[in-house]
Amino acid sequence: MANVTPNPEVDARRAQLRAATLRLAIGVVAVHGVALAVYYGFDIGHRPDRTRTIFVAIWTFATAITVAFLLKRVRQARLVTRVVRKRD
Repeated sequence: MANVTPNPEVDARRAQLRAATLRLAIGVVAVHGVALAVYYGFDIGHRPDRTRTIFVAIWTFATAITVAFLLKRVRQARLVTRVVRKRD
């Protein structure tokens, strides 16, 4: 392995990337947790097909919006990390 000098700026950027990725995972888990709680709390599984379909559509939309919003932050963190890496 090459002798690499630690760069605090790069380490901070990598920490931002890890944090953004962790927020993405936690956000998706949170959306699914809330959706499952609503699903079982309101007994959606025993409701008419139309109700279940609407519920799944809303759940899917909420997940997609969460992923799009949080993935944008991950991409921003990656871009900053790449720019710093190119300067070194």
